[in-house]
Amino acid sequence: MRFPPPEVIASWPTPNYTDPATRGPALIIIESIFLAVSVACVGLRLYVRMGTMSAKVELDDWLMVAAETFAIGVTTCVLLAYDRYGWDMHVWDLSIDTMVAGRQISFAVQALFILATCLAKISILVSYLRLSPKNSRFRRMTFVGIWWVALSSVTFFIFLFAQCSPLSSYWDLLRNAHDCTAEGPPLIAHAATTICSDFLVWVLPLPSLYRAKLPLSQRLALIVLFSVGLLVVFAACIRTYWVHYVVDGTYDITWEGFNLWLWTAVEVQLGVICGCVPWLKALVKFWRSRNTVVDLTDTWSPTVGQRTRSDRGRSMTCGEAAGSIAARTDSVGKDGNESSEEFPDLESGSNTVVGDHGEVGLAV
Repeated sequence: MRFPPPEVIASWPTPNYTDPATRGPALIIIESIFLAVSVACVGLRLYVRMGTMSAKVELDDWLMVAAETFAIGVTTCVLLAYDRYGWDMHVWDLSIDTMVAGRQISFAVQALFILATCLAKISILVSYLRLSPKNSRFRRMTFVGIWWVALSSVTFFIFLFAQCSPLSSYWDLLRNAHDCTAEGPPLIAHAATTICSDFLVWVLPLPSLYRAKLPLSQRLALIVLFSVGLLVVFAACIRTYWVHYVVDGTYDITWEGFNLWLWTAVEVQLGVICGCVPWLKALVKFWRSRNTVVDLTDTWSPTVGQRTRSDRGRSMTCGEAAGSIAARTDSVGKDGNESSEEFPDLESGSNTVVGDHGEVGLAV
């Protein structure tokens, strides 16, 4: 924390401890909405997995549940900081005790934010990895993304706890300032790294989706569906600006930090929401077509991609569809023993199987 020089403190108005100026209720309203939406999205994702698909919960689902748990912690701390610890007031209107408590909750938010964003991004990447074939370029790039997100998050998490010795110097404003390293550079570095990793997660499947052997309208629809992740990149950019401004551009950190707190919670909740959007698309398709059964498997030639009766009931969610497209795009043509290529039908939520001789089957 930067301490203001004496001339800056001298320019501040007389503290108002009885009726100070505040930012208003906007933060509570916005964060409550995002929190409710993200919890609903995770719940619906699990419903799609276990209810409509009758499948077990996979690793990427558990990672997203863990990410949402930490995201709830971030939003809860942000609301507490706003309501009780002065992060919507001018710094000169705060008592020392309130500032110390505000610094403690700031530390907690930083730790929870790292965990939540890391797990949300790894969840999305694991869903790519789970659906990609071995030795494909898409799979290799996904591994790179997982390691990058994990290692960068661990690095910044360790630094957060190591930046002050003892750790209590982070919030104990009466201690020697030299007990802590400069706070600004690692915060800005972490924010910039978050932007890069968010962009990687968003852009990674897009080239393969565009090259997929699907009608252009379906390719574009899938690209648009996955491009909602660009909202997270946008939120991360705004948050990075406010990180820079709060640590380097102002001494009234609690008043200007209001914007940083707002975008911190928005970014982490958006990450969870965008990670669940493909599953919500699949849920809509399920409810629209729950009374419709299409089965053309009996028309297949026995020599073209034989399927058992148990295979017919398997449907592909939109999230699996995108992963399957990306994986098949990288692997088609590399394995001469493949007898069929599988691509999703976006509008029906089903799999279209094209045999070697042009036969088409649709399994819902």
